[in-house]
Amino acid sequence: MVSKFLKLLNRDVTTMNQAAFVLAAFSILSQIFGLLRDRLLASQIGPSIDLDVYYAAFRVPDFIYNSFGILFSVTVLIPFISQFLEEEKSGKKTEALKKFLNSIFTVFAGGMTLLAVVVFLLMPWLTILTAPGFDNLARADLVLFSRILLLSPILFGLSSLLSSFAQVQKKFFSFAIAPIFYNIGILIGIIFLRPIWGILGIVVGVVFGALMHFLIQIPTLINLKRIPSFDRNIDWSLIKRVMTLSLPRTLSSSLTSITFVITGAIASLMSAGSISVFQLSYNIENTPLLIIGVSYAVAAFPTMARLFNEGNKKELLEVLYSAARNILFLAVPASLLIIVLRAHIVRLLLGAGVFSWNDTRLVAASVALFSISVAAQCMVLLLIRAYYAVGDTKNPLKINGLSVVITLGATGVLIYLYKNFEMFRYFLESLMRIDGVDGGMVIILPLAFSIGQIVNAIMLWRYFHKKFPGTKSENQNLGQNIYYILSAGIIGAAASYVVLQVTGPGVDQNHFVGILIQALISTVIGLAMYAIVLKALRNEDINLFIATLRSKFWKEKPVVVPQQPDL
Repeated sequence: MVSKFLKLLNRDVTTMNQAAFVLAAFSILSQIFGLLRDRLLASQIGPSIDLDVYYAAFRVPDFIYNSFGILFSVTVLIPFISQFLEEEKSGKKTEALKKFLNSIFTVFAGGMTLLAVVVFLLMPWLTILTAPGFDNLARADLVLFSRILLLSPILFGLSSLLSSFAQVQKKFFSFAIAPIFYNIGILIGIIFLRPIWGILGIVVGVVFGALMHFLIQIPTLINLKRIPSFDRNIDWSLIKRVMTLSLPRTLSSSLTSITFVITGAIASLMSAGSISVFQLSYNIENTPLLIIGVSYAVAAFPTMARLFNEGNKKELLEVLYSAARNILFLAVPASLLIIVLRAHIVRLLLGAGVFSWNDTRLVAASVALFSISVAAQCMVLLLIRAYYAVGDTKNPLKINGLSVVITLGATGVLIYLYKNFEMFRYFLESLMRIDGVDGGMVIILPLAFSIGQIVNAIMLWRYFHKKFPGTKSENQNLGQNIYYILSAGIIGAAASYVVLQVTGPGVDQNHFVGILIQALISTVIGLAMYAIVLKALRNEDINLFIATLRSKFWKEKPVVVPQQPDL
């Protein structure tokens, strides 16, 4: 069993679509564990100040990871690793890659540890900024939990660093499997440690999961003979080159993290449980984002970077357009079906124990508002990597910064309208079916977030298209496909809604099985109608999707990453 698992970790993945499918398949499994995690948290604790404290404890550690932690991220390291790997194979610099790996490992581990110690000491003051609405008792727990979770960015950063070496050599499995082990660690904390230590037990489970996320990378590195070690003779000139290249990317990621920090702070000023509602709904909406957006963005990036370095901009655009079409083909129907089935999804995933009907309505409304921007969020992930592939790190930073301003500005405007204009509040609550539910203001947060993400995607695409316009036929073909996909998605969602209305009287909606059956029937009919419409329109995306599913992943020869020029 162990030997088979190790063989799986070291198996090559050859094409972009296959890599995306591998990542998506394991992402689905990881999300199943993640949704089980959320179900246990919702049913055993429910939206409350205790769960608010737990989620708020991630804000500072996550910000650290998204700032210093990704200075040496995969998107930065892959071009360097590819270059040194080819030089090593050609015999030019046999020790260059080893020196690079050891230098990066030493600087990251030392720097992150030092930063964690400083933040550990400052945590009582930092938590006042991240959760100003908490009382002293809640803040004391928040400080303790946040300090413990400072171990997570260190472990995640090391895991990301090590996985970059595997991805360059077409070994995606350890990277794909790692999130599963992370969620297993949290489940262990909820099931076994929480009865002993309360919320603290779950926090310990998070750290254990992060440790497994890191350790799962090691077997592949052993097989590749790339285990890093601490090195006193650090190549600081090389570190400077990496950090100069990565700084704009790090700042861009920090901006996104700041959005969540500020959103969490605003939610702490609302009614108890608002942070929980926001996070639980985001986790549900995040499922298609991770399965679709991350999978294609990660799979496409090495190919786009290679093609740009070869000067082959035409093929780079073909890869980008292909990935964009695949993302939209999957994300648009997923988004529309989630909106239609939001209440069923929330009841199936979270509706148990202390999770009330009012909690269900609030989370369902938030899920729907988050889902408006699923396709946009997926495109943002892809487009940012496209910019990085062509060496443009400044424009994504500017555009992301503007989208953060738009998100926070929309939040302020919407909260003002909600508080001061009864007609607006009544319209929004009626539309999202939360009339008379306490704490309804929380739905402003996902709505503002979606507005920011949609604007972000549009700006990223327009500027990239201006820089690399592509051919007229390519643009027309992409525009036509978007029109077909959106039309088919709306028809499929409408069919799904009709099925809900027709089957409602004949299904017991008070029990899990009845809700599941109705949701499955509605989903199948909606997807079938989506496929039928696309077939009728002779859309080639659905044929490509079916062909990829039928492909024999492991019978193709591995793709060798070609040499890249000095950076």
